[in-house]
Amino acid sequence: MFDDLTTSVLTAAMRGGAARHAAIAQNLANADTPGYRRLSVSFEGALADALEGDREAMGRARAAGAPAGGGGGAWWDRPGGAPALRGPVGTETAGVSATTDRVQETVTRVDGSNIDPDDEMSQLAANQLAYNTATSLLVARFGQYRSVITGR
Repeated sequence: MFDDLTTSVLTAAMRGGAARHAAIAQNLANADTPGYRRLSVSFEGALADALEGDREAMGRARAAGAPAGGGGGAWWDRPGGAPALRGPVGTETAGVSATTDRVQETVTRVDGSNIDPDDEMSQLAANQLAYNTATSLLVARFGQYRSVITGR
């Protein structure tokens, strides 16, 4: 029931945001460690690739269930039912994970570290806003489910 594309994308975004938050916190904790190289987390590219795979799977599923005239028709008239409940659609984002890398950029400090606490704090604030947005959207999504189930 909760394996639709929207829920899986928001969940993957929240996992990536949590991994990025942990990396930024580690960077801030080691800001005064000589020679420390900052951690960077990226997951947006993997999520975009997974979404592209989901779009292709959705297109294949719709093409397989579409009438011969190619006119489409409503999903309940097609064999297999709703596209999001059919199988491979919505599953590609389950494997999306954040990758953490050490950034080998130029050294900005005398002690050999490349941590700029002000930059890390601004990244932390931006990441927190993105995470809160994904959380709010997921809460709204579950509110829609609750409304459908309870009828209110």
